Amino acid sequence: MTIKQKQHLLAYLGYYTADVDGIWGDLSRQATEAFQRGYMPTVTGIFDDAVEQRILEVIASGEQPRQTPEPADDWWKRIKYFTRDEPGIACPCGRCGGYPVEPVERLMLNADATREHFGKPMIPSSTVRCAAHNAELPGSAANSLHMRGKAMDFAIPGVSSATLVAYIKNLPEVDEAYPIDNSYVHMGVQKY
Repeated sequence: MTIKQKQHLLAYLGYYTADVDGIWGDLSRQATEAFQRGYMPTVTGIFDDAVEQRILEVIASGEQPRQTPEPADDWWKRIKYFTRDEPGIACPCGRCGGYPVEPVERLMLNADATREHFGKPMIPSSTVRCAAHNAELPGSAANSLHMRGKAMDFAIPGVSSATLVAYIKNLPEVDEAYPIDNSYVHMGVQKY
């Protein structure tokens, strides 16, 4: 089976949301890990014959993709102000299971730092997006960092977007920081 075929199978089930490019990288491995968390006893990120067989079984059964949370000792435990299940973190489309990919740890650490700095609740409006939902949103980039779990749009009531952008530009690994309107901003990490 070629890499493109593997990516197509993972994409069909909603786990792989990037371009099917035939290059096995972090996104392909993360999609494989997400599938394994839902359907297999061990998580390795390696798309071997057992993964191929299990994916084909799931597709043949017509079963809806299952997403399961990260293990109890995952990095989410280090996030102070946000949880994986709160509004604005998961994809809201209702078709992809909410997590075609996980948000990256650095994004959520930066969100925590921003919340801590301003001392007020943050309102995330969009973090993880599946490719289908991203395509439906006017003005969304076809290669949006949201589809890779590397971006968050948010507001902090009473804090202008200009003030937020000035702060988040100085956070670790922030590659994208811009206002969406007077209240909401976009923060993207690890673009390259």
